Amino acid sequence: MTFIQSLPKQWTIKQLMDTPGRINMLNERVVTLVGMKRLESEALFVSSEGGGTLRETAKVHFAGQERYWWLARKVAGVMRRVLLSELQLQKCTVDKPCIDCAVCGLLGGLNTDNNTALFSRVKLQDLISVEPYEYDEKFRIRQPDDPNKGNPVPFQEVIVPPGTRFPFIIRLIKPSQFDIGAFLYANALADGLGYGNYSKLRGNATTQWIAIFDGFAHISAYELLASDDLNSALQAIADNPAGPVNVKNTLHSDELNTYIHDVTSSKEKWVS
Repeated sequence: MTFIQSLPKQWTIKQLMDTPGRINMLNERVVTLVGMKRLESEALFVSSEGGGTLRETAKVHFAGQERYWWLARKVAGVMRRVLLSELQLQKCTVDKPCIDCAVCGLLGGLNTDNNTALFSRVKLQDLISVEPYEYDEKFRIRQPDDPNKGNPVPFQEVIVPPGTRFPFIIRLIKPSQFDIGAFLYANALADGLGYGNYSKLRGNATTQWIAIFDGFAHISAYELLASDDLNSALQAIADNPAGPVNVKNTLHSDELNTYIHDVTSSKEKWVS
């Protein structure tokens, strides 16, 4: 039995609403998940449109060099869509969250019709690539939907190539068994669906999970990316995490893989 089985089964919206003010990471239990995402196909993560017909993926100068920048909200958005679909919540949408369902309870939202809001209990860090940014402009052609009513349109893209890796650091605040299972399940499906612009065609990924910590593990993406030996740095975090963490409860290696396989194999494993 892992420490996750000792967590509450699932919070109700009323229980979350009764928590005064914003959910405070210093006052609530925290679970930290650490993994590595790797793109299996090219992706386009646009934070702003380039000039003319150019679409350029986002970049940031970080840990000594320019790197690809993948905004956390793009990951969260795909996961929300996955969970809404899997739980068949027709009354709740990405654009108009209901603030009355399990997905809103986990990912938060704002409903202006009844002036209700919930803060997200999933704290995602932006994903910044291990590999350096390379300006590799691709020339593409967009075919019209109806060849008889339009001409092909040329455009250019600067994409993120397959094989690019991104440290993936998540903290779940006031976690329940449902929260952790739902997040891991949604992540697995989202990886298959793809992320970023035009994700129906590309942006597929895989996630290698390193550890799940019972507590607020202090993990520096900057130090990870600046490390000369990334694998050793990740292993050191799994073996000896810094911060207020109950180390004996840490899930990694075979125990972690067994748990993740269990909860991602079927949604019945985490749905109450």
